[in-house]
Amino acid sequence: MILQLVDRRARPDGDDLVVRQLTIFKKLVAGLGRPHWAFDLVLIDDESMTQLNDQYRGKDGVTDVLSFSYLLNEGTGPCHLSGGVDGACHDLWLDPLASPGTGEEQQQIGEIIVAPFFVAERCSQRQWSLENEFPLLVVHGALHLLGWDHETEEEAQQMKDLEENYLKSCSLPHPLRPEERSNG
Repeated sequence: MILQLVDRRARPDGDDLVVRQLTIFKKLVAGLGRPHWAFDLVLIDDESMTQLNDQYRGKDGVTDVLSFSYLLNEGTGPCHLSGGVDGACHDLWLDPLASPGTGEEQQQIGEIIVAPFFVAERCSQRQWSLENEFPLLVVHGALHLLGWDHETEEEAQQMKDLEENYLKSCSLPHPLRPEERSNG
């Protein structure tokens, strides 16, 4: 997949870790989905994330990442990506209203929204590595675009296993795994 950065923050950071890690993010998602599929990685302020979290999830407060997929779980004709192929959780179809075209030209398949200021503050409070957190959020969001979820314990475990595999491909640890191992 192709990652495109969109910065919608009112005051972007001058020395922004997210911008410096773009090469890593692009490598992490390169093997997911189809090569001509694209998504936007949108950076927003905490206030905007709070509004989106309330509007689309019915939850109060800011969150770290939200994913909006333009892929469909059901469709007509052959699917554009079969379950288990290129990181997809299940069969996926392109939404004909959101993705015009039928060839190999670039097709927008979703958006991953991240609140960098919130993520940085949370990492600082919990003494987590910010350098490892952002890549995890990108992989996590990309898997959501491809139909993965973590509503049940089994789904959460499968998703964390996939995240860990993709992070390892760039020699990065899964930031939550060491914490889980030390807690039991």
